Amino acid sequence: MDGESDDYGYGRLYEIQYAFDEGRAQTCLKNKLKLLIIGAALLVVGGIGFGLTFDNNNVDRGEAYHREWQLADGDISQIKLMGDQDLRVNVAESTTGKSYVTMSGHLSQEAINRLDKSVKPNQDNIAIVVENEQEWFQFLDFQIYGEQKVTIHLAKGAKLGELASDISSSDLVLHDVTAKTISLESGSGEIEASNLTADATSVKNSSGDIDLKNVTSNLEIMNGSGESSVQGMTGDTLSATSNSGDIEVNQVAAKTTTLENGSGSIDGEQVSGAVKVDNNSGDVELSGLDSATSVTSGSGEVDLTFSDVKKNVTVDANSGDVKIEIPAAFNGFLDLRSNSGDIKSPNIKTSGNQVIKVRTGSGNIKVEQ
Repeated sequence: MDGESDDYGYGRLYEIQYAFDEGRAQTCLKNKLKLLIIGAALLVVGGIGFGLTFDNNNVDRGEAYHREWQLADGDISQIKLMGDQDLRVNVAESTTGKSYVTMSGHLSQEAINRLDKSVKPNQDNIAIVVENEQEWFQFLDFQIYGEQKVTIHLAKGAKLGELASDISSSDLVLHDVTAKTISLESGSGEIEASNLTADATSVKNSSGDIDLKNVTSNLEIMNGSGESSVQGMTGDTLSATSNSGDIEVNQVAAKTTTLENGSGSIDGEQVSGAVKVDNNSGDVELSGLDSATSVTSGSGEVDLTFSDVKKNVTVDANSGDVKIEIPAAFNGFLDLRSNSGDIKSPNIKTSGNQVIKVRTGSGNIKVEQ
């Protein structure tokens, strides 16, 4: 009897525990459903509020303005653009025989007043400051000012010494600029530029993409986090450095190209001249190579295609496959070693002095001719 009582007691306790657990599970399920319903309701209310906001007076589209500032006769030493608004900048030849700058768009009246105070006309240099400086209590106001359009009208024969920008948090679009130096800097926002001609061009961005096309200049690019792209470049040196983001360079004719990346891929087509690559993490794929090439890769595949091999080639890959395509006329040495991986290469009748040296920690090596 005692054994039967014990079994009955344990069975009863199990039934009670099971019922308790089932009830708690049902309660949890009901609570989750309530939270989902509340969350969905809040999203609907928020969407309605957002829609109503753009139908009422909380949207600040700014005041329309147009400004024109005369510049001094002769060459212009510097034009600098600063602020926190999106800018679209063009350079054109003046039709009046005088150099001047025009600017138009929409801004708050306070920003327009600050703009007027920042510019000192009739000089050989000009600084344009476009800052909105929104007050903390205006955080519910939606500001839609759009791009501010700046046109630099240079008199025929006048030269521009430097075009510079220091934009804190906005986009910069720049076209058709010829100057001795071009210095573009942004805190967070995209930088897009095309048809740049200068002795030296520097582009810096803390957080945002950099997109450059048709650059005739020595070029330096420094990007914190964002993609960097160069489409068409001619000059002595090209240097592109990124902490985190892909680097792409196409149709580059530089004596020396240096590409460094902390995390992201490095790609390029028709890259001629000496090339040095240092990539910590990410694939490297370059084609159209024809001169001394050095690649250091931490982790990622390396794929190189040569149109000619005029100088020595060195690849040091810690982890990842290495593939190299060389022209049929190559008659130099192949020095290939892998700690862990297969090696495939053509039988070359060596008579030249060029050396292709490849070392991999773990990864296959393949050379095709």
